[in-house]
Amino acid sequence: MKMATREWIRRKVPPPVFQLAQSCWWHSRFYIPHLIASCVVRRNPKVQVFPAGRHLGITEQLCSVNVFAPTEMCRTMTKHGSDKGQGWHNYTTVYFALFNELRRRPLQIFELGLGTNNPNHAFSMGSNGRPGASLRGWRELFPQALVYGADIDRGVLFEEDRIKTFYCDQLDKGAIRQLWAQPVLQGGMDLIIDDGLHTFEGNISFLDGSLEQLRPGGIYVVEDIFRQTIQRWYHRLETVYARQFPYHEFAFVELPNSANKDDNNLVIIRRRQ
Repeated sequence: MKMATREWIRRKVPPPVFQLAQSCWWHSRFYIPHLIASCVVRRNPKVQVFPAGRHLGITEQLCSVNVFAPTEMCRTMTKHGSDKGQGWHNYTTVYFALFNELRRRPLQIFELGLGTNNPNHAFSMGSNGRPGASLRGWRELFPQALVYGADIDRGVLFEEDRIKTFYCDQLDKGAIRQLWAQPVLQGGMDLIIDDGLHTFEGNISFLDGSLEQLRPGGIYVVEDIFRQTIQRWYHRLETVYARQFPYHEFAFVELPNSANKDDNNLVIIRRRQ
């Protein structure tokens, strides 16, 4: 009933008004209460690094994050309709710690998964989804950056100021090679975010074909990892990636979130300078 009412309102109300109402609701429901409570409430991520036992520079950054405390990035992503901010996910609390000092640099940012609202595609956001929401959030947060994206749904591809998107099937090695062969994508990326298929096989396929695109000092993130695949990730990171890429730091990050105990997990990779 609640979802049906929300959908009816969305159809009847002009988009700017609907977005403003959503933003006001989020600020009253999440941002302000969490901002106040975070003065006394602290929730830190669980971080496992690979190879196991190695002290990595990224470890202290991640362990020090209070994922209960909202940030400017949470507000911006939520404003654009992305689920990376506080609520079902709280990734932007981590991203603020990792990315904030980079925000004035002329970076190259890439995100896989624009957020299809086509019900015929796996992991569709549904009719309320806003394709490209995260890309527009990155563009606002990084005013000097060029932002690129890709999706298997050709119907959601678009091009705007400082944003360009491409087709990619992350389970198709040939499609991944064709993606990175695009002239504007040459030279590598400073940030790569996989917010695509959300399966272990899909994540690994895209990671295998894309990790070499990461520039020195760059960060690669895999989002929305389901709890039932954590041990598979541990094994893969320890026995494959940490050995094949000795100049990269690998971390598996579990973010505490009372609303989401299923897929609020990240793999974060940083290539050393």
